[in-house]
Amino acid sequence: MNTHAPYRDDGPAGHLVVLGSGPQAEWEYAMQRLAAVAPLLLIDAEPPTWQQPLLDKARTANLMDPTQVLSTVQKFASTRPLAGALTFHPAQARTVDLLRRELALPAPPTAAIEATTLRHRTAQLLTAAGVDNSGALHTETYDQALEAAHHVGFPLVCKPASPWRRYAARQVRSLPELAEAFSAATAAAWHGTGTVIEPLLDGIEATAYTADSPSGPRVVAISHATFDPQAEPALVPVEVVVDADDVCAPAVEDTASRALAALGHRSGPAQIRLRITSTGPRVISVATHLTDPLLGMLIEQVTGIDLISQAGHHARGRALPADESRLGATAVRFLQGPGSTALLPPNAATHPHITPYATLRPYPAERPVGPLHRSGHVLVSGMDYPQCTARLRSAAAEIRSARLSA
Repeated sequence: MNTHAPYRDDGPAGHLVVLGSGPQAEWEYAMQRLAAVAPLLLIDAEPPTWQQPLLDKARTANLMDPTQVLSTVQKFASTRPLAGALTFHPAQARTVDLLRRELALPAPPTAAIEATTLRHRTAQLLTAAGVDNSGALHTETYDQALEAAHHVGFPLVCKPASPWRRYAARQVRSLPELAEAFSAATAAAWHGTGTVIEPLLDGIEATAYTADSPSGPRVVAISHATFDPQAEPALVPVEVVVDADDVCAPAVEDTASRALAALGHRSGPAQIRLRITSTGPRVISVATHLTDPLLGMLIEQVTGIDLISQAGHHARGRALPADESRLGATAVRFLQGPGSTALLPPNAATHPHITPYATLRPYPAERPVGPLHRSGHVLVSGMDYPQCTARLRSAAAEIRSARLSA
């Protein structure tokens, strides 16, 4: 029996190809929204489990092999029409672009994809346009990385120029740490793309999210991440807050808009990661697609803007107007650690409400996130950023107390 969610028949007929998925607690919201846009064809490394009721069809393929993914989708498309393709995994941006080109699906300009999937190319284009950025330097050998490190100075960040997995960036605080960081970044880079060296910027971490408007992309939300010290030297977020009335918006909006213009991004949701330094915002990276489905849910809760559905419609060559209803703030704290020590209380599945303002979402099994193991997350809401962070801390303390007293 077909149990997938009904979809709107207001655009091109055919399936929407979704490349890759993730744990239900982080991805269910996004898959529900996309299933309301079009019948879904999921391409993933494993057969679907929790996703099945939301799908029309599913196929398995090695997501690290773009040729195999293309062949799998072409075989499906030989008997059924496709309307578009998208992914939330940064590593799959090139593969999705390949699908769009080969199967004549709606696609952004190739130049915009190239400008954002190679980090040093992003930095070059931003610099040429006068947009302050991290100044990432491309390196292909350790000797080049060493030269770049002396130019940039310590502390710095070493990362893949085009990563095939998440959380591959490494902080480097002194010369003896560089060789290991360079080796790790090289191993996580798509073949032939190399690594980049950039300064570890001081300031407020921020990611701006944009949506379409009659005048072009505009910033509709800003998130702030706090990185987990347990993961160092890797950069893995432990908390992320979205505030409908973010005080950093005036400092971010102009830089984000100029960055997208410099990279040729004209429509569709995008996100720009920045550091707000003492001299102003500096762009670290740009993605011309959404990279975190869970953040899409948080953004909709406080702004009323459904970026996931916008992404689905945009992948089909359609536009979805953004209706705003801004109110309060919301946040997530990930429950993660370096070992297999239990981080959840024994009754986590049956008692999800930790406090009146906090909800626990346990995962069926731990999953690796960089060097850490993640077993769940806590969601809170509040009036603003300070209240949300306070409620996250309170919920974390309640979870720790319940675990220790079990």
